[in-house]
Amino acid sequence: MKVDDFDSLILFVGSLDEAKAFYVDTLGLPVRFEDEVIVVVGGPSGQIVLHRNDRGHDERGIFPAGTTAGAASVRFNVEDPDAWEKAARQMGVPVLWPSQDVTWGRFVVVADPDGRLVALAKMNKI
Repeated sequence: MKVDDFDSLILFVGSLDEAKAFYVDTLGLPVRFEDEVIVVVGGPSGQIVLHRNDRGHDERGIFPAGTTAGAASVRFNVEDPDAWEKAARQMGVPVLWPSQDVTWGRFVVVADPDGRLVALAKMNKI
């Protein structure tokens, strides 16, 4: 299998409001999408997903906030996250978060060899 392309850098933040204020108000990046969990900023050349991490929506606590290892993740666009989950399991790649629908699309999260989070997602058009 092959990913289609690189999508975004995901930053797990302690305060979504403070992060949004910095990236939008201070740096001037446009908001492309937002809901109660994420704010997507950036443009055609690249985007940053500011991802809330107060464990209010992730009781497993696998998404750490801050600057420690694991505080960022990569996301790649794929056509079929469910097929990727099945293939990952067959290849022995750890599946950290099974395929599921969210407001912005459908995704599965797997781990790279160092345990970093890799999201494989089919995004809704924004």
